[in-house]
Amino acid sequence: MRILIIEDSEKVRERIESMVSDIPGIEVVGYAVDEQDALERVNALLPDVVTLDLNLRKGSGIGVLKAIKKNHPGIKVMVLANDDGRYYEEACMRAGADCFFDKTFQFTRAYSALWLWSNAGRSGSLPLSPAPAE
Repeated sequence: MRILIIEDSEKVRERIESMVSDIPGIEVVGYAVDEQDALERVNALLPDVVTLDLNLRKGSGIGVLKAIKKNHPGIKVMVLANDDGRYYEEACMRAGADCFFDKTFQFTRAYSALWLWSNAGRSGSLPLSPAPAE
């Protein structure tokens, strides 16, 4: 499973990469920090999964999400945001997100979702709620 990490914080990018490095069969194929770079990398790399921050240096994570789902509907998008409010989660799900997790409190759930998908769901879909909240 090839993953593109779209995140403007270097510290959080490193945390995500560290998290996915423990999962067999997952390869991080690239990074992006703003909307334009993210869309260019998605088009060039065609990852299986994108982890997506909503607040980018330039542009909008929601804009990236909508473009991915319009142009590459088979790419799974896992939103990892600091915005734990129901409003942001609902907006992302309406825009086509496959999962939404608060990266401050739900990293374990994001890890579980990727683990399940990589190991059991290669031909299926990414579970929306793979594990109970911590």
